[in-house]
Amino acid sequence: MVVDVKNFLLEKFWIPIVDESVYYNPYNTFVYAILFAALTIYVIYPAIKKMDVEIDKKFFTGFLPLIIFGGAFRALKDVDAVNSILLETPFIYIITIGLGILSLWTSKKIEELKDIEYHKTLGAIGTVLLAATLSFYQLKNPQALLLEIFVIFLWSAVGFIGLKLFKPELLRFEFLAPVAAHYLDASSTFVALNFNANEKHVLGRIFIDLFGPSGIFLMKTLVIVPISYYLVEEFDGEEKMFYIFIITLLGLGIATRNTLQTIGS
Repeated sequence: MVVDVKNFLLEKFWIPIVDESVYYNPYNTFVYAILFAALTIYVIYPAIKKMDVEIDKKFFTGFLPLIIFGGAFRALKDVDAVNSILLETPFIYIITIGLGILSLWTSKKIEELKDIEYHKTLGAIGTVLLAATLSFYQLKNPQALLLEIFVIFLWSAVGFIGLKLFKPELLRFEFLAPVAAHYLDASSTFVALNFNANEKHVLGRIFIDLFGPSGIFLMKTLVIVPISYYLVEEFDGEEKMFYIFIITLLGLGIATRNTLQTIGS
């Protein structure tokens, strides 16, 4: 029995971490989702509130460079710039979440001492870290970059026109931020697949196997759009903004990683 459990844990959890040719499976996907949800609810949100930070557009603005940095930092392993297991899930999430909380705490302390708005310091910290990380990359696949720009332009135009005609009340930050972030993720995945990459996540693989590379857009439409709409309609105040922030973070971080991996390889 003990041997069976050990083999199961090795096969489903450890091997996907140390061997990049092994993809995510339903077991580690479920456990990582639960762990991330627990971190979000019981660590991240209480830590933010303890620092007396209002979760608003300034909060988003301050964290934006750090979110992009997180994706760029993770992709360093993908382009063989850094080879460390710490850049694999779940370790990368622990590191970036810890760094984010530390940066926020530092920014709040500077605000108290120097009367500089925390989101400006937070944005500066993220910008410095992002600039340092991007220095490790080279543009090796400009065709992929051009294709991604075209795909982003296409869905942006169609989405804006569609919302303007049929749901103009959704042309607001709270709805657009998470949806756009995940469509950026879908765009980066679509382009990567067209340059011989493989989708590693369970749900994404199902849609791509059924509908081809464009299936990732269908998945995002069926999952992220309803969730974002529900949050906008049913939640209020900082609670709503916090959950929107988390969804946006996940989409934008993965989109950054995918893009840099594709154009830098």
